[in-house]
Amino acid sequence: MEMKKILTIIIMALSTLFALESPARSPRESIVVISDVHLLSPDLMTPGSAIDRADAGEAKMMAMSDDIMAAITDSIIALRPAVVLITGDLTHNGERSSHERMAHYLDRMRQSGVQPLVIPGNHDCNNPYARRYDGDRTLPTATVTREEFAQIYRDYGYGQSSQRDTASLSYCCEPCKGVVIIGIDSNMDELNTLTSRSDSADTYYNAGRIKPETLQWVIDRANEATGQGKRIIAMMHHHLVPHFDQEDHLLANYIVKNHKTIAPQLMQAGIHTIFTGHLHVTDAVIQRNDEGTDSIVEIATGSAITYPFALRTARLDRHNRSLTIDTRWLIATDACPTLREQGRQRIINSTPGMAAMLSGNAWNRLGGRMDQFKAMIRMGGGKAHLPETPQEATQLVLRHLSEVLSRTLLAVVEGNEQEQDVEGIIEEGKQGIRAMIAEVVPDQADNLWEFFLNDVYPKLDPLVRSVLEDHNAVGTPQESRTDDLRLQIRL
Repeated sequence: MEMKKILTIIIMALSTLFALESPARSPRESIVVISDVHLLSPDLMTPGSAIDRADAGEAKMMAMSDDIMAAITDSIIALRPAVVLITGDLTHNGERSSHERMAHYLDRMRQSGVQPLVIPGNHDCNNPYARRYDGDRTLPTATVTREEFAQIYRDYGYGQSSQRDTASLSYCCEPCKGVVIIGIDSNMDELNTLTSRSDSADTYYNAGRIKPETLQWVIDRANEATGQGKRIIAMMHHHLVPHFDQEDHLLANYIVKNHKTIAPQLMQAGIHTIFTGHLHVTDAVIQRNDEGTDSIVEIATGSAITYPFALRTARLDRHNRSLTIDTRWLIATDACPTLREQGRQRIINSTPGMAAMLSGNAWNRLGGRMDQFKAMIRMGGGKAHLPETPQEATQLVLRHLSEVLSRTLLAVVEGNEQEQDVEGIIEEGKQGIRAMIAEVVPDQADNLWEFFLNDVYPKLDPLVRSVLEDHNAVGTPQESRTDDLRLQIRL
């Protein structure tokens, strides 16, 4: 009898333990993050050559964006998180109709008990390129002002329950007790000009910056939260921390200006986690202070309508003051059971565009010196078959580097690049460059190849390794490698 009592007490204790499941394991203590939805409302697309042409040139599955957002909404409702963060570029090009369509999906989430929070991206406000696709015609359509953006999303970060920055569309709120979300507006769209609003020309800014007054506002809100013992999660559209070495030089429009001084200030104010988007890559990076005693982790999420169709889940552990982040992928939609396969092919199909960008940049730097190169080669007794136009330069790159560029693109957008055949990609790239040299300067190919290996590539190797091996701050005391897909970070 005594044994039965003991067993009963043990069973009751175990039952109580499991019934009082820790908050960290509850779905109501979780967050979902998506980015760069680029939603184009169905009422802006009438079948015809206009939408077909626009969609065919994109890695994004623009024409299917509404179907994809519907599937994402269903997935989020099934996951039942407490909060959904959307880190900008909610719409294709800031169309008012697309914003209203996005609000429809957010309303569905909120009605199911999930609280969405948004922040604008560079596409979302004052966009002079807002268009509708009507059969064979592409026609202007209404965009939104920043004030209209805040009104449309008044229930999703811009309502009375939030503190608002007067200098930007930044805000601060507490959707879960003790967890403060700071949305940082990093856009420059107030500088855009629109002929539809009687400006002399259409101009569009996609670079990022945080205004000095906004930065101070963010620091003040973070200090208030940390002073009250609350956890802080920040989000914005542009990057705060370089995701590969020289990002701030090679892709300056993707990272906020003055990031080197801003990141330490946010870190010191108690912001250790920030979610971003913009570059359409699924990547994570850690930046430490000079002493190695503090850090900030940036988690960039790829475009929701671009392969591999990523969304993040983040589970809060209040006891350990940490966030455990995992990555999921949308595999299919009702209308497209082969979504993943089609999306992957879109990335491969975008290789010519990447080749054009690379060769175009090189042409801008070197094109004016082509005659000098030819003269130097003739003086050495050789013949040169240098490209005469940027288009010829692109075709040269595609002939010899198309496959390795596709492999690199896929590795970068999927995340955890170091899990790929890095050495194979590097070797394939080298052999492609060797073949380009042989085509352009056949008489001196061997000498130039040796020059490339001994003098040129050693300077490129740290950048290549940073991208393909997922290393950051290569060769410095702050060098790090961060798992892009699964990680645990402190708040």
